[in-house]
Amino acid sequence: MFPNATAIILGIALAGFLFSAYNRFILLKTKASAHRTDKLLARFWKVLVYAVGQKRFFLHGRASGIMHAFIFWGFCTVGLRSVILFGQGFNADFGSAFLSSTLGHAYQLFKNFFQVLVIIGCSGMLFRRIFLKTKRLTLSPEGNIILLTILMLMLTDFAMEFNYAYNFSYFAHILLILGFLNWLPYGKHFHIITSLPNVFLQKMEPGGALAELDLEDEKAASFGAGKINDFNWKQRLDLYTCTECGRCTAQCPADATGKPLSPKQLSIDLRNHLYDSAPKFNFSWTLPASGKSRSDGKEVSTDLPILLPNIINPETVWACTTCKACEEACPVFIEYIDKIVDMRRHAVLMEGALAPEAQTTLKNIETNSNPWGIGHSTRADWAKGLGIKTLAEDKNVEYLYFVGCAGSFDERAKKITKAFVKLLQKVGVSFGILGIEEKCNGDSARRIGNEYLFQMLAKENIATFNKYGVKKILTTCPHCFNTIKNEFPQFGGNFEVWHHTEFLLDLIKTDRLSLRAKRSNPVNAGDCFVADAPRNDIAYHDSCYLGRHNKIYDAPREILKAAGYKLAEAAEARDTGRCCGAGGGRMWMEEKLGTRINHKRLEDLQKTGAKTYATACPFCLTMIGDAAREKQTTDIHVYDIVELLASEDLA
Repeated sequence: MFPNATAIILGIALAGFLFSAYNRFILLKTKASAHRTDKLLARFWKVLVYAVGQKRFFLHGRASGIMHAFIFWGFCTVGLRSVILFGQGFNADFGSAFLSSTLGHAYQLFKNFFQVLVIIGCSGMLFRRIFLKTKRLTLSPEGNIILLTILMLMLTDFAMEFNYAYNFSYFAHILLILGFLNWLPYGKHFHIITSLPNVFLQKMEPGGALAELDLEDEKAASFGAGKINDFNWKQRLDLYTCTECGRCTAQCPADATGKPLSPKQLSIDLRNHLYDSAPKFNFSWTLPASGKSRSDGKEVSTDLPILLPNIINPETVWACTTCKACEEACPVFIEYIDKIVDMRRHAVLMEGALAPEAQTTLKNIETNSNPWGIGHSTRADWAKGLGIKTLAEDKNVEYLYFVGCAGSFDERAKKITKAFVKLLQKVGVSFGILGIEEKCNGDSARRIGNEYLFQMLAKENIATFNKYGVKKILTTCPHCFNTIKNEFPQFGGNFEVWHHTEFLLDLIKTDRLSLRAKRSNPVNAGDCFVADAPRNDIAYHDSCYLGRHNKIYDAPREILKAAGYKLAEAAEARDTGRCCGAGGGRMWMEEKLGTRINHKRLEDLQKTGAKTYATACPFCLTMIGDAAREKQTTDIHVYDIVELLASEDLA
């Protein structure tokens, strides 16, 4: 039809795109590895569900999710039409056999239907951006221009469909397609190309596990992410893939309480710095780290700045509670926590830069193996008079109860420990403790950034477990649970680990633990270990490290229901539950900016109308209890689930 013109336009456009794409691709080349080729069938399935099916777009912002799905599905449908149009530029009969067939007619009807959906979706998106000005979005002109471009693509295609100004519509259409293609590598819409591979290459190992840092690498000049070139290729691909939709920031508890942390803005700032750091013509297949490099034929300095504080505000990195709300909300599976912890690792291990109270915490863990700094010799004092044997006294037990630092030293958490022991003894579970041989699991040390201290603690605990032939472990702390279950295997420590809510529910389901609620409708006759809560309704707070990191949402709720409690769910619950503010080592750092996260979480729970709150984490219990006292809400009661089962009188 227009072979010469089509060839020239297509050749120039493809050459431009390949040049831009090449310069983006080589920025992914790095010595830092990321292994993401396991479990291929599961990865393909996730692409179908989350990338093609757009599942996460519907979970956070349903109206905008529907509109985005319209646009995405419409683009996929129109793709074949675009191929035919370019073919017709060389040969007017290209694709005519297919289009005149029954299947071709069906395709055209299907295409027209989805084109209408695209027009509806783009119009709705433009309305939100121009008139509603949705807060979580990046309201840049780029977004409006792209939406208008997509609208014009649909309209010019309809014009060709009905033979209206065909030649003009044809060239306008292909120029819009090729212009759009060449724009992609330079803006946020690069995610159109990178989102599918990013979903495919998502982290498949346990969600709560941080990446291991090889501290024995003799070639490593530094540890953690001090400069942009220290991030691995997947972390850089994440930066390309950010859609700037703001779903991550909308779910972030730090942002919601006035902290200088917006996961979206963090990605944008790192992406812009990555782009700015690369020479315009980079044929070295690496991002230069330091020294001199030839760019545009001239010698230029390629020294890269330290990320903290030159590119990223340190307060941004230290505000994170590692709650995973941002990652759970991201529709394209961008991973934020590993990047933030990697920057913390460099700050701590290489710069010695962290809050004074965090320094004290790390020192306490190092010297006394607990964050409080209480004498290590008193670790098992809580167990005196309870008839509990240590594994040194009797290792022929089925379970090791790993008590953890909070359960051993914190006065409030000791009540959780004793309540759990009471139930274990009541039902005849064979268990023992390590006593003074138990050490901190290292969760806070690792997430604060001291990987060296964490690895030392992990290896020492694993050695102790192996000495006694430990196979099964019980915990009452989600942080202990997550670390031992998901991170100890990085160092050869593979054990069957139970959180106490899972274990208690198993006891109930197997009739080893019988419950009879002290209210109406008893669940089961038998021994009563159920407390009479001050109110009929009870609100359960999801621990981030039990819920989002390990997907344990139902067990705590099933226990409460089995015990006769009526659940009052907060709007922010399960995967959208708000963090208590203690994760990521924040338990040990003062909140100096904005409002307190635990106060915000208390407000969420108060909206349920319930006056009794159940937790399944000693940190959560402390944070919510502290918030209640600080806000002088004396009518609120906060208990761990096991306390509600083990105590006969909590009122």
